[in-house]
Amino acid sequence: MGSRRDEIAQALGIDVGGTAIKAAVVNASGELGEKSQAPSPRTILELRDFLHSTIAKTNVPLLGVGIACKGIIDAASSRINRLPGDLNFLEGSVLSEFVGNNLPVRADNDARAALVAEVLWGAARGRRNVVLLTLGTGVGGAAMVDGVILHGAAGIAGHFGHMTVDPHGPLCMCGNHGCLETYFSSRAIESEYFAHQHRAAPTTLPTRSDGQVTDTEAIFRAAASGDASAQSVLERAFDYLGALVVSLLHAFDPEVLIFGGNIAQAGDQVLGPVRSAIAKNGCGMLGREVPVVLQSAVGYGGVLGAAGLVFLHQQILKV
Repeated sequence: MGSRRDEIAQALGIDVGGTAIKAAVVNASGELGEKSQAPSPRTILELRDFLHSTIAKTNVPLLGVGIACKGIIDAASSRINRLPGDLNFLEGSVLSEFVGNNLPVRADNDARAALVAEVLWGAARGRRNVVLLTLGTGVGGAAMVDGVILHGAAGIAGHFGHMTVDPHGPLCMCGNHGCLETYFSSRAIESEYFAHQHRAAPTTLPTRSDGQVTDTEAIFRAAASGDASAQSVLERAFDYLGALVVSLLHAFDPEVLIFGGNIAQAGDQVLGPVRSAIAKNGCGMLGREVPVVLQSAVGYGGVLGAAGLVFLHQQILKV
């Protein structure tokens, strides 16, 4: 960093997720200070209260506040232009207006924030061409090309989960048909396994008595233990993910491909099939092996990246 200002620079990172909202003070070395967490807000008032209380109990000088959130966000104004799903009540909101205290605010899509964290402090450090995919309830993504993290004309660049893998496939929440999310996401995997149970196909996991579907983590464990239905479900899902990944590699020619999100925590059960798909269908064009790695900042990656937005904007750090 060099200067004393850089050494003491700290920002507050906020990650507004679908199940939890997390916050932490982060310094320019990517070290997390005081953390806080709460259930995901379900009203604007709940979000405002969390932000105000978190800032109030922060007893260090802050360069600013960074906010990562799902949806299509205008990074310049921090306005959420589109946000389907559980956090839809935030659609149309300007996040900076919730902060107050005259603190500078930077905001962006959560997947881009995750990529910022990896570029500044993680698996993409020193790289200039990177693709990141987050695999969870949905599929998020971000790309850096020649040192620039892409936003696109309307801020939707990197929404790889809504790329079509089957034009005749099921209807997606975005209004498109056959998006990757409809085949590879926790929702898709869980509903497909439930379909096997409903058809009385051989399964080792019992149908849940509470009416909920079996979670993705359990399905991965069952597949590893020989559950034929779980193996079939995952094999089908990975066929679609592998096809999309090869297309992304051909489109972006990255130095590294990073996977994050809850599903990626399955480790080699995810990386192995992806690497096999690349070896089978991608190496002819690429002519090289692209490293496929896990996100290094797990749990608080969105918080780190959100704070990183502040450091980048104030040129404390550079990509």
